[in-house]
Amino acid sequence: MLDQLAIASLNHLLREANWARSRLAEFADKVVRCEVGPVRANLCVSPDGTLQPATADVVPDATIRLRPFVAVRLALLKDESARADIDVDGDTALAGALTRVLHGLRWDVEEDLSRVIGDIAAHRLVAAGRNTFRWHSELAHNLTRSIGENVSEERHMVAGRDAITAFIQAVDALREDTDRLDKRIERLMRKHAEN
Repeated sequence: MLDQLAIASLNHLLREANWARSRLAEFADKVVRCEVGPVRANLCVSPDGTLQPATADVVPDATIRLRPFVAVRLALLKDESARADIDVDGDTALAGALTRVLHGLRWDVEEDLSRVIGDIAAHRLVAAGRNTFRWHSELAHNLTRSIGENVSEERHMVAGRDAITAFIQAVDALREDTDRLDKRIERLMRKHAEN
């Protein structure tokens, strides 16, 4: 059911983007397997450039693999360097076309909401969402930077394993030296008392 919802959402975006559908239509009847961590979905390209679910037993023409963190970097953080971490097997032209199309799709949230709740309410709701997202992004960025600064600047406050081992050895050596000194003082005091 989750994969059908994802495909319906993608097709909604594709229907709004003629360029994307015409690009994918070149690969009609080809199957792409998308793997994001443990989640796998087989997608068949329709002649009209939309995507349809394909059965799991069909051999894909191309396979696109993403680790979950790479998907987050691409989707949420817009980190273009994460594209280098995408693994592709099979028809690279098909996989490349699909990834470029998915990367280029934009959801006009305000337009879709305006059909349901009206233009003004949709505009205000989207603006509030953007402000909230911006605030969360800035908070995450500032928190990450603060933690990084704390770790790099306060590194000397946390002793490493070698430093702790050396300290323990020094304490043991000092204890042994102190015990020897105590015994020597005792001998000297006994010797002095005898004389």
